[in-house]
Amino acid sequence: MTRIDTQFLRALFDEEGSLHTAGRTALYRLYGPEGLLYVGISVSPLTRVRTHLRDQAWASEVIGVRIDYPDDPEAAEREAIWAERPRHNVVFNGSLPPPPPDRVQRLRVQLAHARQQLEGLESAVPESSAHLRLIMRGIDSKRAKIARLVGELAAQPGSKGRSGTGG
Repeated sequence: MTRIDTQFLRALFDEEGSLHTAGRTALYRLYGPEGLLYVGISVSPLTRVRTHLRDQAWASEVIGVRIDYPDDPEAAEREAIWAERPRHNVVFNGSLPPPPPDRVQRLRVQLAHARQQLEGLESAVPESSAHLRLIMRGIDSKRAKIARLVGELAAQPGSKGRSGTGG
C-alpha cells in the first residue's frame, strides 16, 4: 500500500476509529450467516457496531456490515426493520407497522390502538370475580393511557385539537 493510500484510508476515520460522517446519520445493517441480524442508525456507525460486537449475545453471529446514508435515516430505519425483519431488533419489529415519524401522527396511532384495546377489554365477559378484577384493572389502565395521550396530543402544535379515531 502506498503512502497516499494509507493517508486516504486514515482520513476516512476519526480519532475513535469511526467513519467521518460530516454530521450525517448512517443506517447500518449487521448480517449473519442466515441473514439480517440487526438494523440501526448512528452518526458513528463503526463505533456503534463495535459496541454491538462487544455487548450483544448475538455478536459472534455477525459476518457482515452494510452502511448507507439515507436522506431520512429515522424513516429508513423504521421501514428497513418493518420490511426486512432483522432477528434482533425489538422496536418496529412487531405485528403493527412502525409509528409515523411525526409526533402528532404517532400519538394518534397510539391513541387509536389504545382505544381498540379498551373496546376489547370492555366487551370481555368475565368468567369469575378474579377475571372481572383483571379486566377492570385493564380498563382503568387503558382509560388512563387514553387520557394521557389525549392530553399529549392536545399539547402538540399542529394537532388542531383532534384526538384520533373514535371515542
